[in-house]
Amino acid sequence: VAHDLKNPLTTIVGFAEAIDENFDALAVEQIHEYLQSIAWSGRKMTSIIQELLLLASVRKAEIQTMPLDMGRIVGQGLQRLVFMIEQNKAKVVVADSWPLVQGYPPWVEEVWVNYISNAVKYGGQPPRVELGATTQGNVVRFWVRDNGPGIAPELWPELFKPFSRLNRVHVEGHGLGLSIVRHIVEKLNGQVGVHSEIGLGSTFYFTLPMVRLDE
Repeated sequence: VAHDLKNPLTTIVGFAEAIDENFDALAVEQIHEYLQSIAWSGRKMTSIIQELLLLASVRKAEIQTMPLDMGRIVGQGLQRLVFMIEQNKAKVVVADSWPLVQGYPPWVEEVWVNYISNAVKYGGQPPRVELGATTQGNVVRFWVRDNGPGIAPELWPELFKPFSRLNRVHVEGHGLGLSIVRHIVEKLNGQVGVHSEIGLGSTFYFTLPMVRLDE
């Protein structure tokens, strides 16, 4: 974490000092570019800190699970990603209906946001993202499928480890997101996983206990 925070902080300090020391000699366009880099680095640091706080809260919090309105949760997650989806010209296909499961709404929304944002970032050109669910006995598997380059099977076990990075196209981030997803889902008595084929995209999934209305 210290390493991942140090890089953007170095950028912020470096460009701020360059503006301060050379303000009169810099063109307006250059100053604008430096300020954009400072803002981008600041947002990256904020994202890292927010994910650390979320990870800490997931580890410590005692929450009350409840039946989930998954359609609403998915909708709220997509609303948070509107800018990213539009910027990447991504097409997102959402299931018409969702099975009823037990969980904790704020955490499950974070899982969807992480999976969907990764599918958009690492998807094809343009990205196509499909969201769905499959009932498997007493659990439901929720999944996000992309049209990206795919991930080799030997790399699958590394994906959900903290601070793990892979040599993927346009790799961004700091390796915390999928680790947080794993902690969230396991605390909700579910499991996470991925299935992928090179050249055929990836499907990331998580499971949650089904709510049976006849019980």
